[in-house]
Amino acid sequence: MNQKILKIILGRIELFVPLVFTKKQFSILEKYNNKVKLTNAEKKSLYTSIKKKMEALDSFSREQKDREYFINNPRDILPHRLIEAKELIDVYSKDYDKIFISGSFLYSNRFRDIDIFIIRKKGYKEKYDGNRHIIFLTENKLANPVFQSASVISVANFAIPRKIRKKKPSLSELMTLYHEAVIEHIQKEKKPESKRRLIFDYDLFCKNKLLNPKELKKRMEKTKLYDMDKMIKELCKTLFSKTYLYVEAHTYIKTLKESIENIRPNTHLIRFKNTYEEMIYGRKRGKTEAV
Repeated sequence: MNQKILKIILGRIELFVPLVFTKKQFSILEKYNNKVKLTNAEKKSLYTSIKKKMEALDSFSREQKDREYFINNPRDILPHRLIEAKELIDVYSKDYDKIFISGSFLYSNRFRDIDIFIIRKKGYKEKYDGNRHIIFLTENKLANPVFQSASVISVANFAIPRKIRKKKPSLSELMTLYHEAVIEHIQKEKKPESKRRLIFDYDLFCKNKLLNPKELKKRMEKTKLYDMDKMIKELCKTLFSKTYLYVEAHTYIKTLKESIENIRPNTHLIRFKNTYEEMIYGRKRGKTEAV
């Protein structure tokens, strides 16, 4: 017998007597709960009519519990991981109201950690508990495109609001992101976070598309250096005026030329210079052309 349901019934007599249980049946449940010896007639009643009513309530309770889960893009979620995600939500629901599980844990046989997002009123914080990556954030911060992306393939105990708050990056932030992404690619970094963000921002601002983690992973595997060159040029042209880009990039190209003369290896610097020249002039400039 489901003890949780039994306690609810015993604590709310007005809801269940006489609509579900008779006064006599309710008395038997009280005696059963208090481990008072039952008569043969009471035992018969407990294990027949009362038991059937309890099983019906238990079944209803399980159906209600299933409705508490909000599964986003279920086709992308592995069935056994869906079960595990629900169990994790049950664990954290004891202490927190709004939780969702996301990341490669849901859709890939191989994963590094389990991303557990917990919505609270104040503050942002990340911590690890074994292979569980727990991210605390506010509902306001949930509107950040990165967290909205994470929620596209997820299991939650609440309806995640679909609202995105885009924040336009500065030109220097974008250029730094591109530079770091190129260096990550050249050095074959295991976790190329700048490359990931460059691809994400490109689709977000240039295509108005929010990549989910699974899509982003595939794009990461296919994206080459020349793809990143194209991305930064299109991002800059989409977000900034032609005049502003010309002035800023023109000045920076002079700095790059000086660095190319004095730094070795300099292949990445040459790449940056060529990319920015193509962006503002439409082509790379030869040595004889004035800058």
